Amino acid sequence: MFRTVLFAAAALVLVPAVASADKADADACAAKLSGQSKVIYRSVVASVQAGQTLENAVKKAAKPKVDSGKMSEADARKFGKEAAMCARLVHRGA
Repeated sequence: MFRTVLFAAAALVLVPAVASADKADADACAAKLSGQSKVIYRSVVASVQAGQTLENAVKKAAKPKVDSGKMSEADARKFGKEAAMCARLVHRGA
């Protein structure tokens, strides 16, 4: 019984540490991104951590830029894909 309780307590302590490590890895990946990819990443990773799917988070971050004419669809797709490749690292521990 004590071992079960100890294991459960250890698991609860380690889960946030794994998530933090994954966020750190995602941020390290994002540090290598170009300007627009990095801007999209910042928005995407916050949304993903809040529980939104990666696809929806990228769309939410890029669509306003395309709609306003600040970014072409092709660039939004390219930058969104680059940002998503780093943001996906947040999910490794889940």
